Amino acid sequence: MTILPLLERELRVRARSAAGYWTRCGAALAGMLVCLSTLTVYAGTASNVAELGAFAFKCLVVSAFTVCCLCGFLTVDGISRERREGTLGLLFLTRVRTLDVLLGNFGAEGLASLCALAAFAPVLIVPMLAGGVSGAEAARTVLVLFDTMILSLADGLWASASGRGWWWSAFSAAALLALIIFGPPGLGSLFPQFLPLDLSWPGPLSALASADDTHYQQNVATYWIALAVVHGISWLLVVDAGKRLRRALEEDNEAPANAFGRARRRHPLAAGEAPLEWLMRRQRGVGAVVWTGALLGSAYYGSAYFSRFPFFGRFTSGISGGYSLWDLSLAFSVVEGCFFAWVASRFLIEARRTGELELLLTTPEGARTIVASQWRWLKGVFRWPLAVVVAPTMGLSLIPTPGISYRLYYVAFHLLSCLITLLGIVALLWAGMWFGWYARSQARAIVRVVLVARIMPYVVGYLAYAVLNKFAPMTLAWSILLWGMPQIVNLVFYMCLFQWARRRLASQLPQAGRG
Repeated sequence: MTILPLLERELRVRARSAAGYWTRCGAALAGMLVCLSTLTVYAGTASNVAELGAFAFKCLVVSAFTVCCLCGFLTVDGISRERREGTLGLLFLTRVRTLDVLLGNFGAEGLASLCALAAFAPVLIVPMLAGGVSGAEAARTVLVLFDTMILSLADGLWASASGRGWWWSAFSAAALLALIIFGPPGLGSLFPQFLPLDLSWPGPLSALASADDTHYQQNVATYWIALAVVHGISWLLVVDAGKRLRRALEEDNEAPANAFGRARRRHPLAAGEAPLEWLMRRQRGVGAVVWTGALLGSAYYGSAYFSRFPFFGRFTSGISGGYSLWDLSLAFSVVEGCFFAWVASRFLIEARRTGELELLLTTPEGARTIVASQWRWLKGVFRWPLAVVVAPTMGLSLIPTPGISYRLYYVAFHLLSCLITLLGIVALLWAGMWFGWYARSQARAIVRVVLVARIMPYVVGYLAYAVLNKFAPMTLAWSILLWGMPQIVNLVFYMCLFQWARRRLASQLPQAGRG
């Protein structure tokens, strides 16, 4: 079979990379953080141990489901990159067929994602020890997660089959996946008189919501039909991806002059614009990455609004609203941090790789203004995306609440959350600039930025909450301090990280702070 050598080649390349190993370690570590923080933080609010175990299991499942939906970004540039580099046509000069190329990319990325899911799956067993979750429910849930991962990978492959640029392929994949997952349930919830909920159920959300013991015993067919529909859609996307790839190859053969797609847009130097800012503005794909990260960073707040609809309310019962989304926010904030870290570190990483950085530092203007110019450029790029990030939190602060004192506390709490969100992104961008200067590769810079600016604040805030929850008396004043302490600790942490990154850059570029 021709596909086996392709799979072997892809797996050998991945075996020599440390990214696969650290991805599995990161998946298991993230699962343990979510599980342990849920079991300890909400131990006092649950009526019994079984309810606590079921709550922790649901938080883990929602986090894993989100990550499985994002697996499609692994395949979203596999084929389009080969088309841009001109190696896809050479591959078809051999005995390789279109289906072999598709299944080779699909299988390689699928095995890598399956290894990460296998590292995460044992964490789902931990809430079973507390009770409230049966082994059969956990097995059905893992099956849904696997099916969702296959759907996401097939969706990314479908978008990559006829696309040339990563960002357009990623946008197409995200739009189609959102339509498949949220389209029918959303229509059924908004217009139940035209589309009954029973007709909108087959899909990933329906399978996940029907996997628990209560709903599964009431209607066994709903779960298996939804699972079969998701699996069928995945293979239909793979088949259609083959057709799209064949059409794309025919277009390439008919128009060889346009083999690299649309001509690159020119960015003339504006009057009064700094040359370094002009160089940074010429980077392609930055806007799409920033907006994607901003939308993901604010997405988990949407469950507070989705829970008002019948279908989503049944699915998000017990995990929506307020601080019960604390654990789910970790998955979204890590992904958001990866996108923002890429933008903050990309210019310095690429400038070092191509040798432009040494050339810029030899000029008085470059050595004096490189950091200041990048910071001004980042502020212009992130101005409106930051408004999108804090908009859901501001919207939650407008929800009516009973009592004047509680209303003031509620508004102050969400305003403080907005401030911490903005300061956290500022600190992340400065850390991204520092690791872009210091790290040897783009991947290492992103991992270090996410570890310092996303994972560490989560751990520090959780430890502050756990310590106060252990020793604080059960009074109203201490309860307010208990819920506000993680916010205050994160505020101090981000301020220290911001100052640390600025000092590190100033020590490496003594003249940079004068620009």
